[in-house]
Amino acid sequence: MVTFEKVAINNAVEKLLQGKDYREAVINEINITFLDFAIDFFKKIVQAKMEAKEINLDWYKDNFVNTSKIPVSECAICAGVNKKTITNICGTAKKEVVLDFANSNFEYLSNLLSELETDKNDGLDIKIKLSYNNITVELSIAESLLVINALATKKLAIRGGAWSSIGKKVEKPLVDKLCDICKVPHTNRDNSFFKKNKSLDFDREVDYKLIDKAGRKYRVEVKLMGRGNPESADAVIARDTQIFIADTLSEQNKHQLEALGIKYIELKNNNQIIKDFKNILSYLNIPFKNDMT
Repeated sequence: MVTFEKVAINNAVEKLLQGKDYREAVINEINITFLDFAIDFFKKIVQAKMEAKEINLDWYKDNFVNTSKIPVSECAICAGVNKKTITNICGTAKKEVVLDFANSNFEYLSNLLSELETDKNDGLDIKIKLSYNNITVELSIAESLLVINALATKKLAIRGGAWSSIGKKVEKPLVDKLCDICKVPHTNRDNSFFKKNKSLDFDREVDYKLIDKAGRKYRVEVKLMGRGNPESADAVIARDTQIFIADTLSEQNKHQLEALGIKYIELKNNNQIIKDFKNILSYLNIPFKNDMT
C-alpha cells in the first residue's frame, strides 16, 4: 500500500534530482497528515457527543484524555501537549507518566477555560458546529478552544516529526534513483545498514556503498542540510566517506571535501546532477551505462 509518507519521499527525490528544494514535499506531507488527523478527530468528537449524556469538560476528558480507545500519544495531544515534550521533561515515555502529565496539563487548561466561560469577553463567543452522517453537534466555547488547542499541538508534533525523519528517509531512495537512472548493476550497489566498526557501542550509519569492477567498496554519505552546516564535513570524516551528496554546500564545505579527496555532488540549483554522478562513477571505475540519458 502506498502511504502519504512514501509519496512524500518519492516527491522529494524527484525534486532533488531536478535541482529543486525538497522541502516543499515535506510541507505537503505535513499538511496531508494533519488534515487526515483533523477529519478523524472531528468524527470521533461527533460520535462521542452522540453517546454522551452530559456535555462538559469532564465529557471531553473521559472521551479524549482518559480513554483506552485511542493511543496514549493522542490522549496527550488532546490534552494540549505532545508525547515527545512529556518525554523530554520527565525523562521517560511510560504510559502512566504520559497520562499523568496529560491530566495535569488538562486540569490547567480546564481552569483557564472555566474562567473564560464565566467572563463575558466583550461579547465574544466561539462555537464549532460539526455534521457527520446527517447528525449535527455543537461544541461550547470551552470545548471549541480545547479542540483548537489539540489541533495546534498535533500540527506542531507532525511538523517536528516530519522534518526530523523525512530528510533521513529520502537519502537511500535518492541514491537508489541515481543508480537506476545510470543503470548501475545491483551487484555494484548496497543500501544495507552499515557500521563503520562493529566493535563500537554506537552506530556509525552509512547511507550507501558502491562497488567498483575490482570489488572495492566506496562509502556514500547523503546529507540534506542547509548551506554552511558545520556538521557536514564532520560526518564524512567520521564515517570515512568517499562520495558525498548534499542538498547545499558552502564554498568552505567544498574546499574541505576537495582537501580530503572526497568526491561530491551539490544538488541545489544543479541542472547536471546525473552527469556529475556519472563522472564520479567513471572516476571510481564503478560500472554504469554511459549514455546520454
